Amino acid sequence: MRKSLWLLTLVLAIAINASAQTSSDRPNSEVEVRATFSVPSGDANFSGTTSSGNTLDFARDFDFKNEWGFQIRYAYRTSSGKHKFVVDYDDTSWARDTILSRSFTFRGETYVANAAIASDLKLRTVRGMYAYRWGTEKFRIGPMVDMGIITTRLELTGTTNSGVRSNEGSISKFAATIGYDLDYDPTPQINIFNNLGAIVFQGQRFLHAEGGVKYFPTRNFGATGGYKFGRYKLEDEGNFLTVREHGPFVGGVVRF
Repeated sequence: MRKSLWLLTLVLAIAINASAQTSSDRPNSEVEVRATFSVPSGDANFSGTTSSGNTLDFARDFDFKNEWGFQIRYAYRTSSGKHKFVVDYDDTSWARDTILSRSFTFRGETYVANAAIASDLKLRTVRGMYAYRWGTEKFRIGPMVDMGIITTRLELTGTTNSGVRSNEGSISKFAATIGYDLDYDPTPQINIFNNLGAIVFQGQRFLHAEGGVKYFPTRNFGATGGYKFGRYKLEDEGNFLTVREHGPFVGGVVRF
């Protein structure tokens, strides 16, 4: 009986201590791994001309379908919650085999209508972010700035006027965006987050936004889920490639 009472007292003490945790009691660092499910759209022109007939529409010409990608993120928050640092890597590819409904020029080759074509579209981003947030122990919001490298690549293999050819159009740019970052912690187990960044500069256009929820059944391990959107237009020597992607994500989080 005494052992049972002692055990019950210990369990209650642990539960009370856990419920009384504040944000300052939580780990400062976390690693998040996500599976992303992306709906793609966009266009590209690598013809070397300004002809609109050579601008490729990803939905009309290639019929790209939704695909899974992955995202890895490290975040650090100071104990006060004012300063937040993030390093993020995001990688998604869309591949599709279809029959062309029209002819177009890509990298100096004319791909002919009514022929099979294999297409592969890739989007990779690597970025670092800093945010300075005001607020309370449970709610923080403030301006953020991020910078990194965005790489877009379109690969085509199909029948041209010169036979079967494979060509690639790729643009990589250093990019920075400004926006805001928000965290709301209604309980020690729940974190609601939102982040948005955008910029327009010399023909380049970058926009990314996400929102979601993290749930931590234990102090160090949790799950995450939400929705994200991105729009990236990159130009290089008259060529351009625009990728828009949006969709849900799910994943796991480790705090330490």
